Amino acid sequence: MMFWAAAATVAMLVGAPAAPGLPPVPDVPVLPVLPAVPVSAAQDDRIGRIALSADGNQHDEDDWASSAMTLAILASAGLQQNVVNYIYNNHIWDSDAEHRRNMTESVLGAGERFGFDTSRFYDGADPAGLAAGVAALTAEINASTPGDELTIVLAGPMETTWMALDAADPTARKHVKCVSHGDGSFNQTHGQKDHGGHSYDDVIELGCQRVQIPDQNGNLGPTKLSDWGYLRDLGPEMDWLHSRLELAEKGDVSDAGMAYFVITGEKRVSRSELRKFLTTPRRT
Repeated sequence: MMFWAAAATVAMLVGAPAAPGLPPVPDVPVLPVLPAVPVSAAQDDRIGRIALSADGNQHDEDDWASSAMTLAILASAGLQQNVVNYIYNNHIWDSDAEHRRNMTESVLGAGERFGFDTSRFYDGADPAGLAAGVAALTAEINASTPGDELTIVLAGPMETTWMALDAADPTARKHVKCVSHGDGSFNQTHGQKDHGGHSYDDVIELGCQRVQIPDQNGNLGPTKLSDWGYLRDLGPEMDWLHSRLELAEKGDVSDAGMAYFVITGEKRVSRSELRKFLTTPRRT
């Protein structure tokens, strides 16, 4: 029996108490107001609307760094307004309290520092946040047309995206690109295999476009932290980003390769190419 039926789940979760076994919403310190990163006043229509998803609240410590790097990459391209939805902590079945706290600090910390509208960010480990995030993503899917497509970057289990697509207008789904990396990876199959949920193939079967790029671990996976030392010289926001890499310890930002792909079309960015991208002033 499948774990979720999307429409019923959204209705049930609004106002529901925390699910058994899930920790309460973590206390996240109020972040200081830091020098602003350049933010475009409007969406860049050449790229289109972007939705993000990631877990980090269970299993994937590297997401504490990858999530922040993803937002740094998008901000470096001036795409803050293009990000219309971010469901983080989206391992919805259970959470590790420390993992969830670290991931929340990475996502909200990067969102604040790099100039994103964090009212569009939703904690998938919180029932109310999950319901609101899925409902908002469904609305973005329903707004998709041939001239206004939505790209969903899948950096965690597939369940929240499947829920939103399942609840959406079937005619709008074909105008949604679902980006994943690797072939048969843990995130692509974990929800189905271990929790009775859904896989990447299940997501594609709902009618969105399959956009599957090579596994990014070979180019942006684990490495020594000194490879990211240059970030500390790029200002307080990037110095903070380096601290998230230190916390995750592995130097792994592999999931962020999908954001770079969405912007550039490059399917296997190297660390040296990413360094050039992050250190070159953006042309407006």
